[in-house]
Amino acid sequence: MKKVLIMGGSYFIGRTLVDHMLGEGYDVFTVNRGSRPVWDVRIQNLVCDREDKERLKQILRPHRFDYVVDVSGLNGRQAEILCEALSAEGPEKFIFLSSSAVYDIENLKPPFRETDAIGENRYWTFYGKDKIDTEAVYMKHFFNIPTQLSILRPPYVYGEHNYAQRESFVFDHLLKELPVLLPDSNVKLQFIYVKDLANVVCRLLKSPCLAHSIYNVGNRKAVSCREWVECCAKAAGLAVNCAFYNYRRDRRTVREFFPFYDYDNVLDVSRIKEIYPNETDYIEGLEKSYQWYLQNRDNIRMKENVIFNEEQIRRKLGLE
Repeated sequence: MKKVLIMGGSYFIGRTLVDHMLGEGYDVFTVNRGSRPVWDVRIQNLVCDREDKERLKQILRPHRFDYVVDVSGLNGRQAEILCEALSAEGPEKFIFLSSSAVYDIENLKPPFRETDAIGENRYWTFYGKDKIDTEAVYMKHFFNIPTQLSILRPPYVYGEHNYAQRESFVFDHLLKELPVLLPDSNVKLQFIYVKDLANVVCRLLKSPCLAHSIYNVGNRKAVSCREWVECCAKAAGLAVNCAFYNYRRDRRTVREFFPFYDYDNVLDVSRIKEIYPNETDYIEGLEKSYQWYLQNRDNIRMKENVIFNEEQIRRKLGLE
């Protein structure tokens, strides 16, 4: 039985990945702060703050992991600490979940390719820069170690256990019969269903790959903001009312009323599709997301400042 370590593993992507790994028969270890209860007795949860260097060494050094998947890595320092804590010979394969936020968006045209320039941008600022730094640490560390490193760059991820206010934001508006305010642009958004992302990880662990590989991961087709909202409504079986808003005229930002940045977040995913071509239809994935949302909506708190901003904008547009 292959032994896999998942950094994180209790929230959204990490939780979904753990379930997939268990289903594949892996011996699954997780490292997190233990803030959420372990839901499966087969999970061996090692409670630790990943920034606690000595504690992480203490809990990891007794183990030799075949595979390591870093879902929760946010900056280069965290990556350095993990590299020092792992056994000297390293795992057979290491997968880091990065982000499409690393691309030098302001100087590129979509779809962004794995070979395109990366750099801090005005949308993701330090989040994107920190992901870039994390990628660099792992690439340097594993350069002279016989570990196959794969870096995944997803756009927006949706699905069950997503407490971020994205699809849940739309579902909340649908159930309350509130109009969804959209930026008056025609930008495209790209998504990947969380279980598809987990399947990609599992496929990479089983497949031969180059020593250092970078993959954009996402659905082949990007959608407009309106199309995304309409897909959410169709999946929920509810009517939707969309209203376009020129936020720049009022000197606002798009994130004051809408959960996505106003730029074409679109990736070229042809490389990963050669390895794992399957993907879940938007409606099918959103139907499952909606059923999960209905069972967990009391645990998802909408942002008070966004609610306030929306009320002001609706009054201005005569939508109250």
